[in-house]
Amino acid sequence: MSIAVAPPRARTAHHTGRLTLGRSDIEPGFHLTLRRTGQVGGQMSVQDRTWAALMRRVGRVHLRIWGLEGVGDAVELLVSELVTNGFQHGQGDTVDVRMWRTGSYLGLEVASGSGPGVPCPRVPGLFEESGRGLGLVAGVADAWGIADGGRIWCLVALGEV
Repeated sequence: MSIAVAPPRARTAHHTGRLTLGRSDIEPGFHLTLRRTGQVGGQMSVQDRTWAALMRRVGRVHLRIWGLEGVGDAVELLVSELVTNGFQHGQGDTVDVRMWRTGSYLGLEVASGSGPGVPCPRVPGLFEESGRGLGLVAGVADAWGIADGGRIWCLVALGEV
């Protein structure tokens, strides 16, 4: 598996360096494909709005299994933002959510189809209700980026496990 990555704590922009992880280094958590029930580019359906909460719960369960409850709040926020962005801005009929870990990092990936542009953080106006998701990801994750096809990934350092 090869993903783009920046050094830990580089939190201000997406990155294009490379980190190669051998298959034996990765312990899979989950890989779920969520089917969109609302219209692509339209308002999210009631079902689509529930996926972020369900994925937060799934993430917490895997953190408990791994004994990593200490990163739970950060992971909940990251899962929530990435899944919601996938449903709000993705161009595909499905949103793929994957969580995995190595000895040093917990990884999250969300893919939702590639649109005409590449996702990027923006600075929303003071009274705008949205537009802060990727900025939150950049502030909470130790590294993050955008891979081919608009797949957004992030890493949370585990420290001493």
